[in-house]
Amino acid sequence: MRSTASPSGRRMPGAFRALMVSEAVSSAGSQFTLVALPVLAAAGLGASPSQIALLSGAQFVPVLIVTPYAGKLADMRDRAPLLYMSHFARAVVLLLVVTMSAAELLNYGTLFAAAVLLGAFTALFDTSLLAYVPDTVDSPELTRANGQLASVNAVSQTAGPAVGGLVVSGLGPLLAVALDAVSYLVGGAALRMRPKPSRHRALKEDATIRAGFTAVAASDPLRRLVASGSLFNLAEQVALSVLFIAVVQEADHSVAFLGFGFSAAGIGSVIGARATSRYGGGDSGRSWVWALLLSQAALLAALWSLGLGVWGAAAFMAGMFVYGAAIAYYNVHALTRRQVVSPAGMLGRVNAVYRTFAFGAIPVGSGLAALLLLFTDAPTAATLVAVLSVAATWILIKGNYSIERRDEAWTTG
Repeated sequence: MRSTASPSGRRMPGAFRALMVSEAVSSAGSQFTLVALPVLAAAGLGASPSQIALLSGAQFVPVLIVTPYAGKLADMRDRAPLLYMSHFARAVVLLLVVTMSAAELLNYGTLFAAAVLLGAFTALFDTSLLAYVPDTVDSPELTRANGQLASVNAVSQTAGPAVGGLVVSGLGPLLAVALDAVSYLVGGAALRMRPKPSRHRALKEDATIRAGFTAVAASDPLRRLVASGSLFNLAEQVALSVLFIAVVQEADHSVAFLGFGFSAAGIGSVIGARATSRYGGGDSGRSWVWALLLSQAALLAALWSLGLGVWGAAAFMAGMFVYGAAIAYYNVHALTRRQVVSPAGMLGRVNAVYRTFAFGAIPVGSGLAALLLLFTDAPTAATLVAVLSVAATWILIKGNYSIERRDEAWTTG
């Protein structure tokens, strides 16, 4: 049985390098739109605070709706065209926003519709991407490949909002959106130049969305990965939801202090993602499972350290750093296990099932946080729910994830 660990230093295949270029460019550009759309709505269209909040959430609405169908497409068709067409489609949507705004034809309803379309194509891209990586590299390289992609995204998410804010402030929201459109065109072109056929396609008689749920239900490791991921997302969302309350209201720190905390977590996530190619990649390794528990413990330590003066502030930053590193380390390895144990021709739908449950747990966690805060303070509320992280770790530690994903030629129905 081969390990999923990667020999370091080996040059990655051309198709994966193209994917890396695409992710680096488009991830950086997407941060511009993340900042620019609310500014465009407020400054250009006079949107109210509630309308801006709805606009910010509009891109996430299609995730639960589109993802199951995206998973089916990722299993039925070559994934590379799905990826670069998603890039090109988002570029078209953004260029339409720029054109309509320049012509003074843009209104809030059109901008909201554009945000929903961006979310739909992003859901298609993200679901297909998770299934495409195993097409570009062999199984021993999966951990390294996923770690490199996670590093790119972590850098973009850490530096992107600040850079996006500078771009929007200096060049204006319209030009920032146009730059994001260009980034999608460049990212799509990079993928288009080095496409890789899908190794595993679904058979026509088994090409239903329901088959993805059946595959997860029939596989012990997949059931454990989905259940633990959903439980942990629920616990994590409670902790993150109360973080603002704990920092700003109960500990009387500034919002800037909270921003520095998230920057520390972002730096940690870059380091954690990079560490995955060196540590914990073997089939029998369980360091990635314990990293799940460590991430929640670090987040709780950060919350409980608030209000303890200078040393408490330093401990908060350290806790956020460890949280970011541990959760990135866990996410990369958990994704690799999901790719390894998924049946041939089912990876797209398995990823869709996972994302449906994992993303569905996030709003539940926000609601649970609001309920708990009615009866207790922020650190206590987060600690009470931390038992879910212990349960998630226990579920994972009992599983066997060493089933080798087959690398034979992909088949068509």
